[in-house]
Amino acid sequence: MEFFWLLVGICLGAIATSACWFSWNYAKQRRNRKLRKRSRHVFKTKSIRSFKSWAQNIQQNIQQNYNNQFNAQFQVIEPMEDGDERLQWAKIVELSPTGYIQVNQDNRLLVCNQQAATMMGIANHKQGLIRKPFLLQLIRSYELDHLVEQTRSLRQGSQVDWVFHPAIPDPVNPVPQIGRPIRAISIYLEKGKVGIFLVDRQEAVAIAQQRDRWTSDIAHELKTPITSIRLVAETLEPRVEPAARIWVERLLGEIERITKLVQDLLELGQMDVGIESVLNLSEVNLSLIVRSVWATLEPLANRKQVKLKYIGNEQLLWQLDESRIYRLLLNLLDNSIKHSPSLQSITIKTSVVDSNLLIETIDAGEGFPEEALTHIFDRFYQIDPSRTRSGLERGGSGLGLAISRQIVTLHKGAITARNHPETGGAWITITLPYQNPATDNL
Repeated sequence: MEFFWLLVGICLGAIATSACWFSWNYAKQRRNRKLRKRSRHVFKTKSIRSFKSWAQNIQQNIQQNYNNQFNAQFQVIEPMEDGDERLQWAKIVELSPTGYIQVNQDNRLLVCNQQAATMMGIANHKQGLIRKPFLLQLIRSYELDHLVEQTRSLRQGSQVDWVFHPAIPDPVNPVPQIGRPIRAISIYLEKGKVGIFLVDRQEAVAIAQQRDRWTSDIAHELKTPITSIRLVAETLEPRVEPAARIWVERLLGEIERITKLVQDLLELGQMDVGIESVLNLSEVNLSLIVRSVWATLEPLANRKQVKLKYIGNEQLLWQLDESRIYRLLLNLLDNSIKHSPSLQSITIKTSVVDSNLLIETIDAGEGFPEEALTHIFDRFYQIDPSRTRSGLERGGSGLGLAISRQIVTLHKGAITARNHPETGGAWITITLPYQNPATDNL
């Protein structure tokens, strides 16, 4: 019996021991599974963070290497592209149909294309540019040199028209050189450099001369038949019925206008460049001739109640061609009266500045449009061609200011047109040098 209970005790101890072992083993496995899950999550988080950091470092390294390579290549390629671009521009300038020259701050010639060399009579211009000569060494032109200095001082472009006369190559055996009309347009560049475009105006001047000769020939042909028509109209005027006489008077008015136009064309033809005109110079009192012109135009001025205001020396005398100066002032004052508002005044100023006679006419009209200032002295140019007027207020032929410029040119003077800053109207300025008839007629 005792042996039986011993076996039972041994079995129960074995069972208890097995149960404890299985419980401990289960708990250990469960604990291991929890640890494995936690370590797997931590490893996964650390792996993701490490991968992101690694990827960012790789990207930064690649970008840095690419930038370094690109900058190195750009530093090598940029001078090559800049050099190619300069060569292309140099080729464009050389083949340009317009002349172009460029000088530095010391007026040394840097660029001169073939067209400019042909116009200015420069031989072997490419070889000459190697030593960078002064501008006046190759092109002896005061107008061009003055344009360069003016552009550099004002730091803005300008324009000048003149007739260029090449230098005589052999002073011992001089050969007459034909002048070439040139238009120079300047631009200001950096560091005192100046670029100048040269335009050959020889063809344009030749066309203008042909046009002027044609209008002069037409004027000569029209003079005789117009005179005949006027005689017929004057003969018919007293013989027609009073009711129809108004038509004859209108016909005579049109004939008078056409006669004046023909006379203007003939006068312009006589004063064209290349035709020698003799000036009958004499001592002229400016104030007297101004008042004489105003007396002629006073009926027209009274219609609009326009007054004359003369500012200047009443005893100012100057060597002038009285008949031509009379016509000059007549044209200017006639335009001022036509374009002045009613109850206004027209001012004429005379003075002597630097041994030159200065005549200014100022009105209170609408002035000149900016785009018309460069053409205001051209023949047949009208600011408003569509405007038509009747009677004495009818639009002119566009020859008055052209004749005025020719008269000033004959006196070796200059005339300019602009708008007065105070009145807003036309402001014509005339500069006439003093001429000695004894020396001018030699």
